[in-house]
Amino acid sequence: MTEHESGIRRISEFLSGVAGRVILIALMTLVVFVAVRFSFNFGHSVFYQTPAEAPPGTDVEVTIEKGASIDELAEQLYDDGIITNDLAFRIQGRLYKVNFYPGTYTLNTSMTVKEILEAIDMTEAEYEESKAAAQAADEGSDGEIGGGSEGE
Repeated sequence: MTEHESGIRRISEFLSGVAGRVILIALMTLVVFVAVRFSFNFGHSVFYQTPAEAPPGTDVEVTIEKGASIDELAEQLYDDGIITNDLAFRIQGRLYKVNFYPGTYTLNTSMTVKEILEAIDMTEAEYEESKAAAQAADEGSDGEIGGGSEGE
């Protein structure tokens, strides 16, 4: 091999190495861009979700059974057409540490996920108070007091 051929070979290897690095950097940049875009869209869909219907919406009575989980409630609300994204409801319910109790709640299809969570979130004392008030108001009816009534 001559000195000229050896020089050309070194230049060729250098250029192919540089080209490989440029391609690798371009691919990594594309992957990061796609990941950032996906993350933004996912976060936006979770925390800035639009209601299922425009106001005034439709009132829907939802009965939460005793022992229901946030996942079961999300599925029920999705099936009833109250929410459009059950994953957003599950994530927000866990992040906000929502406490809900059995009962019948009147929710509206124009409510956001956050508004729904606020409507069903209550402390144990609030639940006991609403249960006692419902029993006092009408001993055997399903009156709605404090956002919900016992409906086991």
